[in-house]
Amino acid sequence: MNKLTITVSILFIVALGATACKKEGALTATGDETGYMVPQGTHAYDTTILNLYNKYGAYFLYRFTDKDTYWTPTGWKNSVMDTTGMWSTGYLMTTADTNYVDRQLALIKKLWLSYYSDAFLTKFLPAKIMLCASLDSVYTSYLFNPTRYVKTTKSVGAWYNYDNICVNYGSMAINSMTSSDSTRFLAKANLIFMQNIAGRNLSAPTNAFSSIPTYAATFSSQALAYAQGIITIYYNTRSPQLDWNAYIEAMVTRSETSLNKSTANTDMTYQGILNVTKDSAGKIRQRYNLIRNYFITNYGVDLQAIGNAADK
Repeated sequence: MNKLTITVSILFIVALGATACKKEGALTATGDETGYMVPQGTHAYDTTILNLYNKYGAYFLYRFTDKDTYWTPTGWKNSVMDTTGMWSTGYLMTTADTNYVDRQLALIKKLWLSYYSDAFLTKFLPAKIMLCASLDSVYTSYLFNPTRYVKTTKSVGAWYNYDNICVNYGSMAINSMTSSDSTRFLAKANLIFMQNIAGRNLSAPTNAFSSIPTYAATFSSQALAYAQGIITIYYNTRSPQLDWNAYIEAMVTRSETSLNKSTANTDMTYQGILNVTKDSAGKIRQRYNLIRNYFITNYGVDLQAIGNAADK
């Protein structure tokens, strides 16, 4: 009887433990492959973060390790100095100050997420959004007298790496953002989002878009490429996918006014690609309309609205 009593008691404790685990699990969201858990704390904004996860399946993290953001299967992407004093091209970040995460989330919602439908964000947001207090692009400059390498940094609004996007302004700097700062953040965050989507090969060109140019042709000038509807640089590798990505980038970085501005057909920027000066055969506008309408029809998202807001 004693052995039976002990056994029943153990089973009862295990059952209670299992029940407790189930109740705790209902309050958190854990990914199958990431091992992350939200909420990460008990702040009021942790509810917002949990709601974002439940809605889009993306972790908005203010507590994370260097490995979480810098590591990729091909190596670490943080900038480091080698034995010669040269810094590798990359980025450096610090995690968000928890006193400012609520305002940072509001900024992200207003100037980034608000431009997209729920269907778009559910499909295209990466697994992790890293909330940062500082975020710098790092590269090496070469100075003379005396000759030396110098670490050069530039604060940026966002940066993408593999399965995550880092976002700046989780610090007191958010309190002093100007209108120009907000526009720059809008432009950078949305461009980085599009580059992250392209980097993960999540959006493929349609057959209608791909069939317009003759990609097998050899072009001796940018004007000849434009005539085919190709807006990537004429002497670089060409493909429907690269053009698809380029058209998306053009839409989210340039206003319609800029895209329609008369610009020499030797110019290799996105400015003027819809004007007849560059679009002599009308194929660029044809492809532009195909891709713009594709995202409107399938996701309820007008990518050009982003470019109109970013390019003022």
